[in-house]
Amino acid sequence: MHSVQTEELVRLDELLEELSKETGAQCELLREHLVSARTSLIGSMPAEYELNLSMAGEALSCVSDQNLHARIKEFIREGSSVHEGRQDAGKEDSGSSSGGRPGR
Repeated sequence: MHSVQTEELVRLDELLEELSKETGAQCELLREHLVSARTSLIGSMPAEYELNLSMAGEALSCVSDQNLHARIKEFIREGSSVHEGRQDAGKEDSGSSSGGRPGR
């Protein structure tokens, strides 16, 4: 498993655990999106991961603890940007196989 992915899983697990303790049932939708994001991360499904993070961001208003809210929001922002960077790198890599030159 990639180290960035491992770090994301550890952070996500910590946030999910704290979310369960702090919010109870009022944040069930947020919890579902974060659990789905975790599954997508493990399954190497970056598009699904980003979609679930986006949906989690939309459900974030249920968290009244400002510290927890800020940490989840930061995780969502960082998680989305990390995976966007990976997808961009993949696009660049695919172009580099031809030496970056257009076909003749």
